[in-house]
Amino acid sequence: MLNPFQRACAAIYDGGEFAHIADITEAREVGDTLFAFLIIELSTSEGCDTADEAVRRIEMAMRNLQDVIAAIPAT
Repeated sequence: MLNPFQRACAAIYDGGEFAHIADITEAREVGDTLFAFLIIELSTSEGCDTADEAVRRIEMAMRNLQDVIAAIPAT
């Protein structure tokens, strides 16, 4: 069962494409690794138990993605 942060993610991610997801196993099976990553990061079992923690984790992932973008040479 998804927690409120995971349900919010599933409801909005890619226009709600994965709103039907009920658990982490299903999230892994959809084939979108970024979505699966977010669902895992937002899980209670991983220590995500407050809205502040959920936002902190997503902001950290965004910074990491921005660093990767900056490291990719322009073609």
